[in-house]
Amino acid sequence: MDLLKQLKDIKPNETIIDYQFYIFVALCVIAVLAVLFFIYRLLKRKKTNPYLVKLKNLDYGNSKKTAYEFTEYAKYFLNDENKERYAELVKELEKYKYKPVVDEMDRQTIEKIKKFIEDIK
Repeated sequence: MDLLKQLKDIKPNETIIDYQFYIFVALCVIAVLAVLFFIYRLLKRKKTNPYLVKLKNLDYGNSKKTAYEFTEYAKYFLNDENKERYAELVKELEKYKYKPVVDEMDRQTIEKIKKFIEDIK
């Protein structure tokens, strides 16, 4: 018996930390965040720009109103590519502004405005 008392190399059981639950929770959180992100992107993409809608619905029969609205709303879509065209169109539209009575807008100017609006998309 003395021999068993002298034997002290048997140690208690070692606790093993199991990380599977934490990994599972982390993956679930990442999956939920990914789904929420994609839903947000879908909702954000579906919103149309109100200025683009107003540009598409310009009343070309009222040249004065068309000139003012195009000048106001098109400036929100300016970039390096269309800045010169916009300046040229605004200069052409000057004759339809600042007067009490204006002539009807010519077809060439209307086509330029329509082409500019198409190129915005």
